[in-house]
Amino acid sequence: MSEHHAISFRPSGLVASSDEGQSILTIARRAGLALESACGGRGICRSCAVRVEGPLLPAAPSQEQGFTAEETAAGWRRACKAFPAGDCIVHVPERGLVGQSLHVKHAALDFVPIERAVLAPAEDRCWRRGATFVGPVAGPAPLGLAVDLGTTNLAAAVVDMTSGEVLRSGSRLNPQTAFGGDIIGRLSHALAGVEQRRQLQAAALGGIAALADELTDGQPLRIGEIAVAGNTVMQHLLLGLPVEGLAKVPFTPATKAAVERPAADFGLAVAPGTQIYCAPSIAGFVGGDHVAALIDVLAAPPAGTWALLDIGTNTEISLSAGGKLTSVSCASGPAFEGAGLSCGMRAAPGAIEHVSIDDELHLSTVGGGQPVGVCGSGALSLVAALRRSRVINARGRLDIAGLRVRERYGRREFVLSEDCGGTAAPLVFTQNDIRAIQLAKGAIRTGLDVLLSDAGLASQDLDRVLVAGAFGSFIDIDDAIAIGLLPDVPRRNVVQIGNVAGTGACRLVACNGARTRAARLATEIRYVELASQPDFDTVFASNCLM
Repeated sequence: MSEHHAISFRPSGLVASSDEGQSILTIARRAGLALESACGGRGICRSCAVRVEGPLLPAAPSQEQGFTAEETAAGWRRACKAFPAGDCIVHVPERGLVGQSLHVKHAALDFVPIERAVLAPAEDRCWRRGATFVGPVAGPAPLGLAVDLGTTNLAAAVVDMTSGEVLRSGSRLNPQTAFGGDIIGRLSHALAGVEQRRQLQAAALGGIAALADELTDGQPLRIGEIAVAGNTVMQHLLLGLPVEGLAKVPFTPATKAAVERPAADFGLAVAPGTQIYCAPSIAGFVGGDHVAALIDVLAAPPAGTWALLDIGTNTEISLSAGGKLTSVSCASGPAFEGAGLSCGMRAAPGAIEHVSIDDELHLSTVGGGQPVGVCGSGALSLVAALRRSRVINARGRLDIAGLRVRERYGRREFVLSEDCGGTAAPLVFTQNDIRAIQLAKGAIRTGLDVLLSDAGLASQDLDRVLVAGAFGSFIDIDDAIAIGLLPDVPRRNVVQIGNVAGTGACRLVACNGARTRAARLATEIRYVELASQPDFDTVFASNCLM
C-alpha cells in the first residue's frame, strides 16, 4: 500500500496529497497549480525551481547542477525531479507560476485597429456551409473567432461577420506551457503516449474556450465560425493529428493542407454547425501562423525588397525579393519568452523589461514594482546594456572586474538584485543565460542571412525589415541591432508591425478569398532548410558573437 504525504504550496496555501512516484511538478499540476516547466519536465532547465522544506528522495547528482551549493543547502530543487519522502512545504517563487493572463501592456498583441479591420468586400465574406448563421439573421450580429495559437501566447479576436470589423481581442498564456516551453518540449510530451497527447489537446482547447467566453461576455453560442493560425506542431496537437513525423528529420507533417472540421468534434460550446478552420502550412516548422501573417502583410505589401520576421519560441522568416517569396524556420527557443533562463519569467508584474547601465544599474519592471525576474524583452535589453558598457565582450563573456559581476562556485553572474523577498534566491543573470540569448539571436540572424545569401543579396539591400510576433512587438529595435539580432540597417527601415498572424487569422475567419490566397501561398512559397546550408555552422557561430 503506497504512502501518501501532505504537500503544502506557498504562498498559494494549496495543499495536495502525493502519490507514490510523483514529482512535485506532477503533484502541483494535479492539484491545479500551474508551475513553469520550460523543458517539459526533463530536468535540463531551472524554470520549475522551488524551495522545499521537508524530506525528499535522493536525487541524481546531475539534478543539483545549475544550483549553487548555497542554494542546494537552502532547499532549492527542480520540481520536476524532486520526489517527496514525507510531508513537505514547497515555496514557489512568483516567476515560477504560469499565469492565466498576461500583463495588459504585453497582452495586447494587437490585432488591427477597428478602422483598418474591414477585412473584405461583401462578396468575399463567408457564410459557411452548415453553419448556424446562414445569410441575414435576426438579433445580434453573428460572430467569428480568430485564434492565433502560439507556442507561448494564445491570442484571439472576435469579428463581426456582417461588417468584417474586429470587435474585441485578448490573450493569455497557452496552457500547454505547463508541459514544455518550446516545440521540442511539447513534442516530447506528446510522444510519451496517448494520454499526454490528449492533455496537450485539452489544454489548447481549454484556452480557446476560455477566450471565446471572455470575448463574447459569456455568449460563445454567438460564434458561428472559427479560424486558427498556429505553427505546424501547435495545429497538429490541437487537431489530434500524429506528430511523429515532426519529431525527426525530415520533419514531415501529417498534412500541410488547410483542415476544416466541426467544432462539435472538439467539444467547444459554440453555435451548432460551427466549423474550425486551421490554416495551411508551408513546411514542418513554418506553419499556418506565418501563412496568416503573410496574408495580412500582402494585403498592402511594402515596396522593394523586404523581410518579415515573426519572432517567438520558433521564429519564421520570409524574404520577398524580385517578386518571389522564400521562407525559413529558426529554432530560437524559449529564451526570448523569458523561459529557460535562470531568472526568466513571463511579462507579468515584477518582470524586468528594460535595463540601462552607466555608473550604476537602472532597472524598469512591468508594473513598476520590485523585480522578481526577467522577461524576454528585458533579457535582450540587459544583454545589450552589458555589451555597450563592456561588462561582456564580443564573445559574451562576463568581465570579472565589471560592474556587479561576481563568481560563485566557478560560475560568473551579473547581480540584478540581492533582495527578492524571503522565498526567492538573489536575482542574477548567469553566463549560461547570456549564452542562451546568444544562441537565440544567432539562430534568428542566421535565418535571415541564409535567405539573403540564397537570393544573392546583402542586408543593405533590404528596403524594409518587418518585425512581428509577441516578442518582436515589444523589443527595443536599437538593442536588437546593438547585439546583432537585426542587421545594421537604417533605423527607419525597421518597422514593428504587431501581431500580424492574429490579424491574418481575422481575415481567414471572415473572408473566403483569404483562404483561397492562403492555400496558394502555402504551395508557392519556397522553403529553405536552414541546417542543410553548406556554411550554416560558420554563419551561425559568427552570428552568436555580439
